[in-house]
Amino acid sequence: MLDGEEHWNAVLAEILLSRKIGAAHVRLVGDLISVTAQLDLAARSRPSAFPLDGIVDYDDRVGPLEEAYRAAWQAVEAAPDRERRAPELDGLAAALTAAIEGVAAFARDRGVEVRLHRFDAPPR
Repeated sequence: MLDGEEHWNAVLAEILLSRKIGAAHVRLVGDLISVTAQLDLAARSRPSAFPLDGIVDYDDRVGPLEEAYRAAWQAVEAAPDRERRAPELDGLAAALTAAIEGVAAFARDRGVEVRLHRFDAPPR
């Protein structure tokens, strides 16, 4: 919430607490929180792997993905009824998936192996 900006966790919390979403969205939010937390833990334990230019690179690569799921969430919220909300929910799922994959790719590019839990996959 620096500089008046809403933290990405606030948007994810809104999504999780909404009655407008389904189980698939909960799973995707879980995946995104998990992969982001794994990257954060790696950054804290290996600061030399994440110099200032790494933070800028993260913002450049992941920032647009965060903006995309924020916009997708706003579209879900703006839909006046269930029928018009359905395509917006598909867009939200796609935006969350892109963010998961983007954070994981960034982590791997930095030499951090993140484990995608794929909460949407059936149990083995």
